[in-house]
Amino acid sequence: MPVVARTKSIVSAIKFNWQVQSLPDRVYLRQVMLPAMARMKPANVLLAGTRRYTKRYPELFDREMTAVWTIDFDPSAARFGNGQLHRTGDMCEVDKVFRGVRFDMIHINGLLGFGVDTPEGVRAMITACHRALQPGGHLMLGWDADRTRDPSHNKDITSLFEHTGFIDAPERHEVPGVDGYDHVFDWFWRRDTTHAGSSECPSMGLLR
Repeated sequence: MPVVARTKSIVSAIKFNWQVQSLPDRVYLRQVMLPAMARMKPANVLLAGTRRYTKRYPELFDREMTAVWTIDFDPSAARFGNGQLHRTGDMCEVDKVFRGVRFDMIHINGLLGFGVDTPEGVRAMITACHRALQPGGHLMLGWDADRTRDPSHNKDITSLFEHTGFIDAPERHEVPGVDGYDHVFDWFWRRDTTHAGSSECPSMGLLR
């Protein structure tokens, strides 16, 4: 790539990173949600989706208390993951990708409607997350109101998870978004139940 084109590409990437960091949902996530998660002192946390603007998220946790794992379907996004705790893989097979690791919290922001779009895909991802979580673990789903149905009304989700928050996080937080559509953060608690069956999942797309 010519020097001029490379320079323009870098400048464009930096500008996009700044724009995303400035979005109200990202500000809330960075300043409120992730610190609330850190205060719970979980042993193992999974942050799904790695981009330039997510690279410093693991730094919000106490390294002595919490192992912050990261995952992204795109191999080129590994450079933004958390070093040796990063894996390239599909969230619909998260229990297989992290075989032997059980999470206290799984954080998924911007995947519903942006890569996992079908009922079958959602069912597969939720089932895999249920298997990958510790009993009583927490799952966070961040989604755009104009891109996907309300997960708290999805029986595939509510059969395995209860819609509820924890000490420092409400079960739902809505952030006004572009064109009047909200970005919504929902917390779910893992029900102590078994769920047989599996479904194929579409490949993970770009995460917001």
